[in-house]
Amino acid sequence: MTGPAWRPVGLVLAGGESRRLGSDKARLEGAALPLGAAERLAAVCAEVAVADRGRELVPGRRSLADGAGRGPAAGILGGAAAFPGRPLLVLACDLPRVPAGLLAELATETADWVVPRWEGGLEPLCALYGPAALAALAARVEEGRFSLHDLAADADLAVRYLEGETLRRFGDPQEIFFNLNTPGDLARWREA
Repeated sequence: MTGPAWRPVGLVLAGGESRRLGSDKARLEGAALPLGAAERLAAVCAEVAVADRGRELVPGRRSLADGAGRGPAAGILGGAAAFPGRPLLVLACDLPRVPAGLLAELATETADWVVPRWEGGLEPLCALYGPAALAALAARVEEGRFSLHDLAADADLAVRYLEGETLRRFGDPQEIFFNLNTPGDLARWREA
């Protein structure tokens, strides 16, 4: 599919509970994580919304309630409900080093699910979810399965991995997908 219906909507995931960090990542003083993610997505997508459980964290961007399920799946399904039939270019707010160029590369793909993969790593919180992948995720959530990593096991989905030299053009995947999960991660990020 191509054309306007395939143009992805940028979706910032900012609704997590931040248990490991001990404070709300989306509201970290001086960090502006949801805003930064929204700006990177806006460089690629004409429409950007924030899956933040309706907390309106980014002024001027549509704030979305969670969909069915829990965790990131609930945020993604909230985006799917708000933009039916549209692909979603998903970026978690706690991935502050993902460059807009990588997001642009993901957005050009037309597979059902396009996800970065490297030696031992897969990053479903920075991925393109087409309508078929969103439907498969909704079906999995109805069965009580919330893991995004397992989505590639769905035999009916056309999965494209962004990997190898294509991925490394944007930098070291360990650095690109640096995730703010713990107080130590936050300290490392602020030092950099």
